[in-house]
Amino acid sequence: MPGVRLNISRSGVSTSIGPRGLSMTMGRNGTYLNAAIPGTGLSYRERLDRPSRTNEAQDGGAGGGHSGQVKIKVSDDGCLLITDMDDNELPPVIVKRVKSENARPIQDLLEKAAEKINRDLDDCLGVHLPTPRPGSQPVIPGPFSIDAPWLPAQQAPGLMDRMLLRSAKMERDAETAEAQYRQDLNVWQATRDAHEFERAEIEKSFRLAARGFSAHMEKALDYVLSGIAWPKQTQVSYEFSQDVTGVALDVDLPDERDVPRRIAEARGNGKLTFKNRTEAQVRRDFVALCYGSLFRVVGEVLALLPGIQKVLVSGYIQRDNPANGTIEDHYVISALVTRPEWDALDFNRLEAIDPASTLKSCGALAKLDRSARFVEITPMDMTALN
Repeated sequence: MPGVRLNISRSGVSTSIGPRGLSMTMGRNGTYLNAAIPGTGLSYRERLDRPSRTNEAQDGGAGGGHSGQVKIKVSDDGCLLITDMDDNELPPVIVKRVKSENARPIQDLLEKAAEKINRDLDDCLGVHLPTPRPGSQPVIPGPFSIDAPWLPAQQAPGLMDRMLLRSAKMERDAETAEAQYRQDLNVWQATRDAHEFERAEIEKSFRLAARGFSAHMEKALDYVLSGIAWPKQTQVSYEFSQDVTGVALDVDLPDERDVPRRIAEARGNGKLTFKNRTEAQVRRDFVALCYGSLFRVVGEVLALLPGIQKVLVSGYIQRDNPANGTIEDHYVISALVTRPEWDALDFNRLEAIDPASTLKSCGALAKLDRSARFVEITPMDMTALN
């Protein structure tokens, strides 16, 4: 019809009545009077089905009228992000209102974000804290806990289904559902049986390892060492002595660059504040991480294998050789720990134990230069276990 336009958009359908310079639009968002002077860029828009509000005009039409859900999160660099649920930016007035009305929850969110960031450093400095006490039983996997799949209830075709010729399709759908159920059930049973078999094998290895069977000692130790959740990448290799009363462990330690270099604080200013740690602090943290990692390995071995009386543990790091540009392994700590020395520790107060002091009291070989960096050493060899 002349003068009537149908407007189709993602937000819905509306109708405009009148010439281009002066028209009225009716749609899901209300009824508006639109006026414009062609060629000038000047226009006017007023809502007719309710009084217009000054603050809506000032807010560009979005102002305080946002009624959807908002998402509040903290970015990696500590900035508070307030968006809609699709991560789109919100008008500043909305962001300001959200901050004002949710000050306490936002502060709690920032404190949790700071705690998460600082946990990385706490895990490095407390790597020895989960060390098991001598004689403690290793943890084996729990029973299979995934529920079996179930067959959806099948509805028999009724009179109306037969009249509308839907019976055949319903029967085909039922057959497809049952076939899928059988397939899912077979997968579930195979997964359950594999889990229970592995669980029984691990329990058997732990039991026979405690009695001194060398093959099971290796399998049990592999399982325990591979299950350690190291704060930074750490790898352990080992070799038993000929009489299987001692074990030598080589620990590939993390790199100094892996140690966290900043901590975060939530000071109540609406964002996280970061504080960089000095180079001297980072070097001390790295030394503590290395000693704590060796302490943890010794503890795992002596808790798991009661027949082991001596543990020779040596840690090494990778460094650049400026003479030829290659990366070389440099041993930095080597210590021989006996079971009586280890049993003398108070495992009720692990937080009060300094792993460096413990290993040094056992005669550890280690040396730091004037800048608190490790100096390369020659580690003890397997003869120390004899």
